Amino acid sequence: MRAFYQLDYDALPRDVKKQLARSVRSPDYLVHADAMSNRSWYLRHAALMAACIFFIFLAASSSFGDPVNDLAWDNTGLIVWYAILFFGVVYAGHEIWQRMQLSTKFRFAPGCYLFPLALVDIRSNKIAVHDLAQLRKLDATHHESNGRYQRTIFSFNFNDGTRKDLVINNQNLAEATLGKFNIYKTKAKDAFHNRDLASLYGFDPLLDVRRNKWREAHGAASLGKRFINLMTQFKVPLLVLAIFIAALFWYGRNAAADKKMYLNAKHLQTEAAYLGYLAHGKFKITEMQAELPRVVFNEVQKKNSVTMLRQLKLRFPQSDILPDVAEEIHVLYDSSMQKFREQAVNSDTALIRSMEQLLKFAEEHDDPNVAVNFIRPTDSDLSQLDAVLKLKEKQIRGKQIIPAAKYFANNSAAVRETRIIQGIRSAFSSIFPNDVLSFNASPVAPDNAPRLQITYQIEPSGEIFGSEKHDNAFVGMLVRFKAALIVPETKDRWKFDLEVTPPDTFKVEYQTSSRDPVKQAPEGQVYAVMAERAFDKLALKINAAFFRPDSAVYMKQLKNQ
Repeated sequence: MRAFYQLDYDALPRDVKKQLARSVRSPDYLVHADAMSNRSWYLRHAALMAACIFFIFLAASSSFGDPVNDLAWDNTGLIVWYAILFFGVVYAGHEIWQRMQLSTKFRFAPGCYLFPLALVDIRSNKIAVHDLAQLRKLDATHHESNGRYQRTIFSFNFNDGTRKDLVINNQNLAEATLGKFNIYKTKAKDAFHNRDLASLYGFDPLLDVRRNKWREAHGAASLGKRFINLMTQFKVPLLVLAIFIAALFWYGRNAAADKKMYLNAKHLQTEAAYLGYLAHGKFKITEMQAELPRVVFNEVQKKNSVTMLRQLKLRFPQSDILPDVAEEIHVLYDSSMQKFREQAVNSDTALIRSMEQLLKFAEEHDDPNVAVNFIRPTDSDLSQLDAVLKLKEKQIRGKQIIPAAKYFANNSAAVRETRIIQGIRSAFSSIFPNDVLSFNASPVAPDNAPRLQITYQIEPSGEIFGSEKHDNAFVGMLVRFKAALIVPETKDRWKFDLEVTPPDTFKVEYQTSSRDPVKQAPEGQVYAVMAERAFDKLALKINAAFFRPDSAVYMKQLKNQ
């Protein structure tokens, strides 16, 4: 005979259901009840539901409505996470609802119930019944760990080789259950011999089913119903429902976040907020694209940066903000020119006019660069210089004039010119931001570019300098500078000339080694000192030509000389 039955509770006759309820509630028939604790069970499932809802809240509220950080519609992978969490919610809710339905239906707590003739596991609509009439052997084993009692396992071994375990976690209860089981089993045998049907039905409430009188209670079903039962057993409908809810929730959450991102971007009025919405939003894309240029312009306007304003012209070439951008650039140029007027040499109207033309050109061409171009003496000019010095040698006796050309060639001139350019940049950067006006070295400046052109020539001054202890002589050098501020498309040029003559006497500082028998200054250093003196005067002249002596820029440059 079969030792195990699986029955459908709903298919049981009403009398069998009533008998089952009476037996469960009667201590005269029931050996042990391993009923589910409603309180702990409900707490566990409620905790699972609450935890899942909490994590759903965390995931949904993370960066919610933040135009920059909320990925919203782009984060489709979040649907999977929502589906897992909603499955936890649906599963826990379904289990709680099912438990409440079972408790109402059974009229007793679902659980595993031990009778002398049957072990009935009724925790769902599917009832598992083990026929203890087919019991071959019962083992009751106490389990300990480190000398401490843990649990007792009742192992029911049946004739067909199957086994069913019942766990009791209280030693005294386990021993009492074993004793009670043996006593009730004896009573059941007596009832069987005495044909006491009332007692037999009490000890085995599903006796009629076990005797195969109620075949329909076995829950035989068609292939389709078995498939549905299998799907239900593995919670597939709950999973499908969770996926559906997750997709709806994802859409609803993103729709709400989209609106908040839109409102936040409108409130913040920043480029980052608008770009964030354009990257992650959906419903207001066209409106935000139309408003973006104006928002970026308003933000850039506060930074007083001509460079950033110029970038707007390239970034939004078709936008209606272009006139406002041009006006703002003009305001910044006009402000810089006003600062220059406050410190410039007011009496030099040509200077003011040339600077106005220079700024106008830079503004119109979106190019702040002004080349500083030095035009040096050519190699031919320097060769003629040495030839003239050689002729001078005949006018003096006993001394040799040192040639000067190589000490004014390109390699040595570049360092002095760089220092002049640095001084010009330092002075003008105090007034003009680099994106308004920027002076830079340019050996070859194109004709269509504004430039400060400085031409200089070197020729003997006629004076002869010699050492008190040596026969070498040096001819004083006269340096003539011609500077002009050239602005393309204009005829007027601001100019100034400067002539630097050597002093009557000057000192040359140098170092020699104790092993060096020559106790005189190196040839190049003497001419280098002459050149340095000339360019120092040029630096002072340029400073004085542009700025008043009492201006902050002039004083700063004078201090740095």
